[in-house]
Amino acid sequence: MPYDAAIVPAQLNPELTPDLEREVRFFMKWGYLVVENAITPEQVALLRDALDETFTRTKSQFTHQLLEEDERFAFLLDHPPIFTRIQAILGNCVQLHSATARVTEPGAPDQSWHRDGPWPVDPDGTPYGSIPGQINCGYYLDELTMQNGPIVIVPGSQRAPFKPPEGHPRFPDEKFVLAKPGQAVLFNGWLYHRGAANKSDMRRRVCLMCYQNAWMKSRESFDGPRMTKLRENGTPAQKLLLGGVAQW
Repeated sequence: MPYDAAIVPAQLNPELTPDLEREVRFFMKWGYLVVENAITPEQVALLRDALDETFTRTKSQFTHQLLEEDERFAFLLDHPPIFTRIQAILGNCVQLHSATARVTEPGAPDQSWHRDGPWPVDPDGTPYGSIPGQINCGYYLDELTMQNGPIVIVPGSQRAPFKPPEGHPRFPDEKFVLAKPGQAVLFNGWLYHRGAANKSDMRRRVCLMCYQNAWMKSRESFDGPRMTKLRENGTPAQKLLLGGVAQW
């Protein structure tokens, strides 16, 4: 299928500031990064309202194709504080893998350890630098505490050449990420991670944007009315993010 060549960036690797270089090095070593001031208090309130209304309408703990649910989610697609860091790590040729949200009710149990990719990781990497191939970004809309079930990670485990154990056994170096509203948590899709049990009496809400190398297959088709319109009329970066290049 033909495509507009202007969609493909002329320069694959962005120019990085010293601060971005430090963040990229941290992410590549440990597999995660907490971004301060990723969204403003006003944007937090906006997303809370939009997600609450979506949850009331759908009655579903999981929301798939989030960007089709409400126009208030749309800015998350290429939100500069996050998208700049995604490009710093993956390069300019980036595509959206999926846009989802999760509302975790009180009493929800511990999740099992998992990775978001089914294939093994070669400890020597891949010939063309495609690791990491997938980066998740969690915008946590409620302060994470040890009671309401924070995200738990094993820093550095994205390099392990074997899958995580079944269930949720403890790791001596596991880390509970107590993110606050306004922060975002980036993590490598191959990092061992899970959500802890929600032992509080409040819901835990998060919007999840997942990015990948543009030549990988996306989970979502982005063919709903909102995303189809944006893929046709958006910026070159937005068109690429939404699958504007169907074949490479």
